[in-house]
Amino acid sequence: MNLKLLLLGACVIFTSTRKVNAQDIQTDKTTAELKIEFNAKDSLIFEIAFKTCEVDRLTEIYAKDFVMLYDGGLNRPTIQQTFADFEQRLRNSCKNKSTKVLSSMHRILSPGTMQVFLLTANSAVQTGVQQFFMKQSDGKEIIVEESKFTRYWTKTKSGWRISTETDFLVNNNPQATLQERYKPVPYVPASKELYNTIVKMDSIYFDTYNHCKLDLMDSLTAEDIEFYHDRGGLSTSKKQLLESIKKNICGKVTRILTKNSIEVYEIPNYGAVEFGYHSFRNIAEQGESVPSKFVTLWRKKDGKWQMTRVISLH
Repeated sequence: MNLKLLLLGACVIFTSTRKVNAQDIQTDKTTAELKIEFNAKDSLIFEIAFKTCEVDRLTEIYAKDFVMLYDGGLNRPTIQQTFADFEQRLRNSCKNKSTKVLSSMHRILSPGTMQVFLLTANSAVQTGVQQFFMKQSDGKEIIVEESKFTRYWTKTKSGWRISTETDFLVNNNPQATLQERYKPVPYVPASKELYNTIVKMDSIYFDTYNHCKLDLMDSLTAEDIEFYHDRGGLSTSKKQLLESIKKNICGKVTRILTKNSIEVYEIPNYGAVEFGYHSFRNIAEQGESVPSKFVTLWRKKDGKWQMTRVISLH
């Protein structure tokens, strides 16, 4: 489902149980005009916060029952702040200008990210992406936060006012380049010995796969095998699995392990789990498939390693 439509639907349901018809959305301003007004008030917020400290003017922007929700990311709770708390916090910051914190900060609205959705004649949603920068003692500016905000606006007798805002943390490492963002920490095996063992088992198994050594493949496959395929579904029959490989793979398909993609983690009192990427070359098709992810569960029993669970993704 389109996320924007889902957001609009959620807001309409939240604000009213009455069905909103097209004729209900009538206002003295178009969405484009509202976007200009909301953008101006957006600028005013940070003009007050970081430059003028005209805190009394916040009532031109926020409703009296305004609530701010700060989202700290996946592993942190959301923090709620009332208008009174929000206002007082800003007043305290303005009184303490000697720290130069306010004057050293500025905020940028990412170009092209501002969106306004008119819900009813008296309600609208505004979204955008923002970045906060702080100047260091050496004069260099660093980015300290990147977040997406969602504001719910209500039309009052005094004009449009923000009733709620949620700031969603976009990146908890905003100084990283685009290429570095969300990049996992480089994998380092906890046990080099276990890693080498599973890499060897992977090599042995897929040598049987590539060269149709079905007797050896049989011995490496557990009787209670479960093979999950994102296209073919679940297979729990070892016999059917081997027959399928004999019929569809032998002499036809070659598996190619993606270099340095294997990760191995011990499962105490059981064995290990292997993650990796591989591609396939089919003699009936040109080229090689796009690398896909696989997960293999290996069990060690009576000194023998066997494959017990496989998840194959494409």
